[in-house]
Amino acid sequence: MHEVALIIDDERDTCLLLKHFLKRKGITSYYAHTLKDGIGKASEVKPHWLFLDNNLPDGFGIDRVQEIKLLSPQSKIIMISAMGNFFEIAISTGADTFIEKPLDFMKIEQSLLL
Repeated sequence: MHEVALIIDDERDTCLLLKHFLKRKGITSYYAHTLKDGIGKASEVKPHWLFLDNNLPDGFGIDRVQEIKLLSPQSKIIMISAMGNFFEIAISTGADTFIEKPLDFMKIEQSLLL
């Protein structure tokens, strides 16, 4: 089965770093730098994992978790943010897990087991 991930983050370096890591795991990944583009891409590619930054140019990822769940119910949503106290908020809104920036590859690896 072909596994796909989507990264929604406005930081190009974060997207490229995650994309490279996922490629080494045999996972095809796409990225978008805005919520609008990311939500459109999510409904198109139906990713297994969706890495969602919170602070984006056109809004907060946390505010769109439920919409993404409706568009792509099979996607595991992994919130990523530099705000370390965000775990409980992310989970309470429907995210499957939360990873604090800077990204920890052990935690990313664990999130792929969701």
